[in-house]
Amino acid sequence: MGTMVEKFKILAVDDNPINLKLLSSALINSDYEIYTASSGQQALELANSVLPDLILLDVMMPDMDGYEVCKKLQENKNTQYIPVIFLSARNEAVDKAKGLALGAVDYLTKPFNPLEINARVRTHLTSRRAVIRLMRENQKLQNELEKIKAEETISEKEKKTIDYLRKIDGYIFHIKEEQYELFSMAKNDRQPITRTAIPVSHSPKMLVLLHYNGFNKDYQTLIVKQLVQKFLEGYLLSIGDVGEINATVLTHLFLTLLEKFSPDFYQVPFTFGLSVLNFEKQKIYFLGLHQREPLVIFKNGKSTPLSGKKIDVNSELRNFITAIETDMEHDTWIAWYQNDSKPVEIERLKTVLMDALEKSEFNLQQFVLLLDQQIKPADQDVCFSVIEIKH
Repeated sequence: MGTMVEKFKILAVDDNPINLKLLSSALINSDYEIYTASSGQQALELANSVLPDLILLDVMMPDMDGYEVCKKLQENKNTQYIPVIFLSARNEAVDKAKGLALGAVDYLTKPFNPLEINARVRTHLTSRRAVIRLMRENQKLQNELEKIKAEETISEKEKKTIDYLRKIDGYIFHIKEEQYELFSMAKNDRQPITRTAIPVSHSPKMLVLLHYNGFNKDYQTLIVKQLVQKFLEGYLLSIGDVGEINATVLTHLFLTLLEKFSPDFYQVPFTFGLSVLNFEKQKIYFLGLHQREPLVIFKNGKSTPLSGKKIDVNSELRNFITAIETDMEHDTWIAWYQNDSKPVEIERLKTVLMDALEKSEFNLQQFVLLLDQQIKPADQDVCFSVIEIKH
């Protein structure tokens, strides 16, 4: 029986949807499973069913304020020991004292700093790690029994749906054009694959790559990935003329994706990025939410993160968005690698890619074969893609 807590469950409660988005984005982490509620009553219902490890609770809400929610949580034997951190625009000592007197473990004032709230959350969760582990171990056998029963009673129609999703889902791609060549691959022996790079549009003049990073390996996450993919394919098809693809058009597309596929709406945590190579304009664009910019590799063996003109993205999530426009350089490779929900550190990225690159002597197909052999499937999906920009 394992001794590590798989994921911490956090419930964020705020009647303001923008604040909920900011909280969810600030706390994106492979160790966290985020739930959101927009009212006191919804918070009580979710807390009772999900049993989160920590609750971030807004004080000022209509109908039922945070103080009342906290009281009701403590009256319920299922939720009475869940730690609560109050969030409030009020910074008076009396407000903090009232919150702490009700049993809250901390009190943070708005607007909050993402670094501070991450540090506070991590501190409180770490201090309760042993308690959380014991509670989950006690429930583990019962959960496994329920899972077995659910699998035994799954209908033939549901089995056919899962088989169909596996059949239409792609995670290995090879595209070869006169001006570029792409290899993209996701690795994991356990289905479904929910972390992958997908060419949603390609022609001799343009390549658009979707980097989808689903945090969970389940079919709900896979369905959302396919919805995003199909939306992008339709959007780009409607534009038609490659010459119309520029920073303004891509920014609008990116913001539309943020709005239509909000993790809060689908209850599916994921991040995504768009890489666009416009060979007609000789431009490269990258827009990513919690995504690392790709690595540019030169034939002399040097490499550097993609850089260029910053694209202004008018969104409340702008602090979590990377948006770059740069001129295309020929005889280079553009490479991505992802093995976690968090952006890969650049030195880790170089270590993984450059070893295979040197051994392949800049032969793209040999490089992909070496990288495929080097990367071993783990519990999480591993995804890499590389584009050779030719003469």
